[in-house]
Amino acid sequence: MCERAKHVKIQWIEFENLKTGLKIERVNFNSDVTLLVGLSGVGKTQILKAVEYSLNLAVDKDVILRPYRVGLGILINNKKYEWFYEITKINEDELIIKEESKYEFLFEKLICNGTIIFERKNEKITVIGYDKVPQPKKDESLISQYSEDKNLELLVSGIHKLYSVEIEVAVRGGIVSESFNQLKSKVTETFKRNKNVEFKIFSHLPVAIKLYIAKRYYPELYIKIFDAVKELFIEVEDIDVEEDSIREMYLVSIQVYGKKLLQRDISNGMLKTIYYIVELFTMSKDSLVLIDEFENGLGVNCIDILAELMLSERNDLQFIITSHHPKIINAIDKDKWRIIDRDNCIVTNSGSLDYGIGNSQHDAYFNLINRWEFEGKIG
Repeated sequence: MCERAKHVKIQWIEFENLKTGLKIERVNFNSDVTLLVGLSGVGKTQILKAVEYSLNLAVDKDVILRPYRVGLGILINNKKYEWFYEITKINEDELIIKEESKYEFLFEKLICNGTIIFERKNEKITVIGYDKVPQPKKDESLISQYSEDKNLELLVSGIHKLYSVEIEVAVRGGIVSESFNQLKSKVTETFKRNKNVEFKIFSHLPVAIKLYIAKRYYPELYIKIFDAVKELFIEVEDIDVEEDSIREMYLVSIQVYGKKLLQRDISNGMLKTIYYIVELFTMSKDSLVLIDEFENGLGVNCIDILAELMLSERNDLQFIITSHHPKIINAIDKDKWRIIDRDNCIVTNSGSLDYGIGNSQHDAYFNLINRWEFEGKIG
């Protein structure tokens, strides 16, 4: 029986884009919150993208290969996994039909607690427990191809738990009525079979359907979501999901002063805040949350409360966040910062103490800004 994956955390990543030459030196992440701080263009967003790309690559067979060299550390049940891979361009002499077909795995290695689980170098493949293995696909990770092997089951199940939730979504989009109705039917059938089903089986669904399920089947969860929204927007009397029959889509709706507003009529800041809150309360345990520029699109009155809610409500989640906003930066302990710098194509990172930031949390942000001004990085 496969060991159940619990306490899953990303520990570190190192990344190199072999096409552009951009190289990110190893970034270590905290188990709860890591705030990536730095000037625009230094590589903060690329760090988030490198993490998300690698997780998808390990479990998704449809990810388009890119010329990357990556190392990733993952902790699962106190087992340390280290995954290294390099994707390279296929020999120019071969017939190329599509752009995404130009790349293949040149190198890949997986280590667990110091033991090599598998390794491939060009045509040579070694897998623990096997004298010989079939030649694997060159355009797919061995983690994905050997996902059912007993030595990989824990890792694969752990990576699935660490799905990244990119909150910067197209909040103006809805769910086509036909798709939404199909999902509703499946949910209804699920509860007919088991009235006590845990919400976690729905945690990967879109926000609108999760809100719909919470309101109708999990009243305590819905009250938590509603109360959090109400704390920020006292005028909100109800939150729901309604069908826009003209557009044939289901959309998030709110009731304000007795009037119902569909998603298209809700301000972008309020709508994004609702999405944050729904995701926060409905994400599965041990989820990885990637947020690029947390403050974007949020009202000034929302930032403080939402940041506090995000950092205190779910101790099991792992957040990797970027921000330029002083309220966000000051709200997160400077010991949770990774300060990102860039020299040409090399991206480096430091802790606050290593960077020369003082002991006082109150002065930390100002010390950081003053240093950048002194170094001529900001005018």
